[in-house]
Amino acid sequence: MPEAKTLTKQLTLGGCALPLDIEALESLPVSPGGIIQFDFSYRQIRFASRYQEGPEGGTLRLAGDLGPLPFTAESPAARAGLGYIVVDANDLLGPTFRFSQGRILLIAGHPVEKPLTATHVLAAAAAILIPATPYLDLISVYIRPPLAPARPGESALRPEWRKRAPAKSTMRA
Repeated sequence: MPEAKTLTKQLTLGGCALPLDIEALESLPVSPGGIIQFDFSYRQIRFASRYQEGPEGGTLRLAGDLGPLPFTAESPAARAGLGYIVVDANDLLGPTFRFSQGRILLIAGHPVEKPLTATHVLAAAAAILIPATPYLDLISVYIRPPLAPARPGESALRPEWRKRAPAKSTMRA
């Protein structure tokens, strides 16, 4: 009888193959500086992640560029709407969303439970992203997520929010 092959499910983070098995209790190898870095995509947004050991334990930090903040001349309604979303999200979640150099960012951290396993790292990422997901969805009402398919040169601002030029009058005074 032929031997059954075991398929191992793995996720590579920071150059280390991590088990996805929820029962896995193996500790992850951490570099001498106590840092693991990886990136991933969620809701068509790329997130950079960094786990760092500290004296009190480890923390996972996520940073994601959600897209451009439209100029007021481009769409005053979209700019105001995005501003309200960020303020309301931060009121509920703490300082998670911010504007920087004309971009909307999600930047947050969460402690990682010991022992350091793939499950605990992914749980920390989920603890940041799950509460933020409704706000990511609201932001995508105004702007297309950065990794969403688009034609070359197409604006990230959704067409329904683009300010239309006033109609020219054909009447003469």
